[in-house]
Amino acid sequence: MRVAITGGTGLVGGHIAAALSAAGHQVVLIARGVDQRPWAREVLALPHVSHVRTGIDDEEALANAFHGCEAVAHCAGINREIGSQTYQAIHVTGTFNVVRAAEKAGVKRLALVSFLRARPACGSPYHESKWAAEEIVRKANLEWTIVKPGMMFGPGDHMLDHLSRAIRTFPFYVGVGQRRVRPLAVEDAARVLTAALVDGRLSRKTIPLLGPTELDFDDIARLVARVIGKRRLFIRAPIALHYVLARVAEATMTVPLISTAQVRILEEELIEPALAPDRVPDDLVPLTAFDEKSIRAGLPGPEGFRLSDLRLFATVHCNRRQLLTMCGEGTTIIKRDCKDVLEFVLDVNQYRRADLKVGRVHWIRRDGNTGLVRHGGRFMGLPAPPATLSFKLTPYSRLDFRGEEMPWPLRGFDGFFTCDPTPEGTRVTHRECFLLGPIIGPAIKALLGGWLASDTAAEVERIKGILEGSSNAAGGGP
Repeated sequence: MRVAITGGTGLVGGHIAAALSAAGHQVVLIARGVDQRPWAREVLALPHVSHVRTGIDDEEALANAFHGCEAVAHCAGINREIGSQTYQAIHVTGTFNVVRAAEKAGVKRLALVSFLRARPACGSPYHESKWAAEEIVRKANLEWTIVKPGMMFGPGDHMLDHLSRAIRTFPFYVGVGQRRVRPLAVEDAARVLTAALVDGRLSRKTIPLLGPTELDFDDIARLVARVIGKRRLFIRAPIALHYVLARVAEATMTVPLISTAQVRILEEELIEPALAPDRVPDDLVPLTAFDEKSIRAGLPGPEGFRLSDLRLFATVHCNRRQLLTMCGEGTTIIKRDCKDVLEFVLDVNQYRRADLKVGRVHWIRRDGNTGLVRHGGRFMGLPAPPATLSFKLTPYSRLDFRGEEMPWPLRGFDGFFTCDPTPEGTRVTHRECFLLGPIIGPAIKALLGGWLASDTAAEVERIKGILEGSSNAAGGGP
């Protein structure tokens, strides 16, 4: 069976993908970009999984991605608004596009991930937009299922990730008081959704999902602190202060420690569903307890928050017209076939001998003519922070690179190699452009623009020397 998943590298979508992949189904992940979080990378590396880079704002592209799929899991969603990513655009218009595209592509079933307390006219744009998405799905000419989970936890989640990182970073924890929740294991939610998608169960049902363990949210934080071995001072603060903290976090962090929507969610608690009339079948009832064992299974790596978690120090995807471009270019004739040249570049451990800006290679993931590579940087012989690039090979005439995750102060990267046969050999042209922010970019370009131009030209000559066997061509260390 072939199943498409919007938000496929997120928490719920990723766990559905893992369950479907393990069962041998073909999975199409729909996501606008390449998510570099560890959990997302694991999902993208699963067998039987492919990735289509498009957003849910493009109905035609969605219909093409859904072609040949029997079912679609619509898991894409946000818990804060930023720029054009509004609740209306993602939850409402995006869901409309997904439904229309699924109908156009001949999809049979659609499962929507909503929210436990989603309802109309409640004063929360998050809750109301989730409800509007439900109403769109109910009118679809498809077999539909709506799943309304509460607060979820598990590998790749927000709750355990941010709680553990906050407890590792700060000497105290600001609690919300007696706010009851029933944490839901994401694997239990994925099991219900998989039953709907694959087996056709729960058709035209709206199902609430809650975990079996009920406790105060502050007790969740205390339990996480105990599991990671940290003793912290717990301070109870009024909910109004948490709204202030959430607005500060939304304004300053790439992924907020807590969002205003999440404060509203905690304020009204998560122990009872809203407008979810159907019952979970006995064999699908969530059974995973929230305890030390399940916490350990879902914890991320042992690290706290870093400067790169702040928007000021992170790679920000802003309007490319506002960015400054710093480029270098070089051309030379190499007496080797174009295939030899481009495959040498793709062998990054060898290529770094020619490109002195490439440090230690962390990993390479190649799928035919496309893939990803993450490597450390080097600047004038000194180590620099790592970057993640995607690449696309056009056999055998061109190789394109694009920055997917770049260290501050870089905002992006575009580069290519082209090959043209000549009587003397292969003419190789290499161009690389670093994208810089509008504030600090002019100073960086003034300082380093000339160096980059000469280094790129020298780089293609080093490639020539290595491939033609010159003994003094390699400039990099091991």
